[in-house]
Amino acid sequence: MLSDASPAPPPRIKKPATARPTKRGRPSHEQSAAISEAILAVAAELFVKDGFDGTSMEAVANAAGIPKTTLYKRYADKAALVNDVIIHQVASWSQVTSRQDGRLPKDLKKRLVHHTTTMLVWTTKPDVRAIIRLALNAAGRGPQDVLTDFFGYTDMIAFMSNEIAVYGPASGIHAEDPERIAHAIMAMISGWLNIRGMGRPLSAMEARSQAQFIIDLLMGGLEFW
Repeated sequence: MLSDASPAPPPRIKKPATARPTKRGRPSHEQSAAISEAILAVAAELFVKDGFDGTSMEAVANAAGIPKTTLYKRYADKAALVNDVIIHQVASWSQVTSRQDGRLPKDLKKRLVHHTTTMLVWTTKPDVRAIIRLALNAAGRGPQDVLTDFFGYTDMIAFMSNEIAVYGPASGIHAEDPERIAHAIMAMISGWLNIRGMGRPLSAMEARSQAQFIIDLLMGGLEFW
């Protein structure tokens, strides 16, 4: 999940070298993995550039350098493909953003401010916003829940709940329902982002200021009015 407010940009979507299976027999594990990476990379690029409706399965197959039948063996339709594109992008960003988790203090409030800052920074980055727009455009096109869970919302609920349950007691906080509190934090983040709009990315300083206010208000109540 997204949990590091480092100013380093998330990895750019790059088109890898095409990976064709051998002409005879089934592709090796390495070839199959390379084909999957090629598909997801070029699909992300095309979906972001041309949109869900403007991208065809044939275009993805051609860009990945594979037969259309190979693509359909992996994905029954475009909704299934975009589902995996979103999962893959969120996972790749999460790998980058989780690198500082081990160096965070054990103080729950500081940890929550850090994670909230990170979400505010990353969800306003242009490439992340492009994937969010793709997810919103694709929502309802298939049965996958991830199409509406566009920046790991469900995973972040679980992550923040765990943070509250694990680090709360050491900070003198014994929450009866950590998940409900995590939902409240995520609702405050999402609501503020929606009202603010996405005209430009947030700086780390702006994000931290708002994150501090959100967590202070939640944990201190009237004291921070």
